[in-house]
Amino acid sequence: MTVSSSMDQRQRRILGQPLSIPTSQPKQKRTSLISFFSKVSWKLRFQKREPLKNVLFILAERARDPNANKRHTAMRGLGTMAREAPDKVRKHKKIVLDLLVYGLYDPVSLEVIHESMKTLTVVLGKIQGKGLGSFFIDITLQTRTLLDDENDSLRYSAFVLFGQLAAFAGRKWKKFFTGQVKQTRDSLLIHLQDRNPQVAKACKTTFRACSPYLKLRKEYSFQSEEDQRNTKLYRQLSHYHPEILQFFYANKIL
Repeated sequence: MTVSSSMDQRQRRILGQPLSIPTSQPKQKRTSLISFFSKVSWKLRFQKREPLKNVLFILAERARDPNANKRHTAMRGLGTMAREAPDKVRKHKKIVLDLLVYGLYDPVSLEVIHESMKTLTVVLGKIQGKGLGSFFIDITLQTRTLLDDENDSLRYSAFVLFGQLAAFAGRKWKKFFTGQVKQTRDSLLIHLQDRNPQVAKACKTTFRACSPYLKLRKEYSFQSEEDQRNTKLYRQLSHYHPEILQFFYANKIL
């Protein structure tokens, strides 16, 4: 192997790009190998303690690259960073969150959006929802639109992330998130019976997490529209998920 070839391969690994794979291999196998090499290359970077600013600079470039595959790699790289160097991510969380929200609103690639959601779930867990600022609104609004997406994987990740946001709303965003949950209530009810069992399970967990935001204010108790919605809620829960209805009653939510 020539010196230039060796250097070229080393540069590819540093940049998180997979080594070339023979095109004769099945597409699915090639894709899994690409994913494997991408994850390994990022882990090697963190094990070598490469300066995080250098890593973030590369990821920031890729997050805004015209090539969707590079944007997807950037979102995945941020996920690896969150797992391998959580302290560093907490230190630079504004930069990390900015890149992930950018990916969450990707205009063309569902893969980028999905990877962004999965990574956001990891990052929010590492920072415990602290210091989200206005990113909380951006994440919530986009995640809510994905709860009814046709793609099962997107719906699943959206419910997981939305349930996580419920835990991190805090006082600052409680009013805002309460409004979002009320607008989402029909979707929550529908997807308790989602065709995908994993999505239905995630929805059920999220429903419980969002339950405190469904408490009714006294001034709404005589409004017929609200009464009708609550009757529908009682009926559906008592028929399909009595254990959730019991949970609501026990916690004085209904």
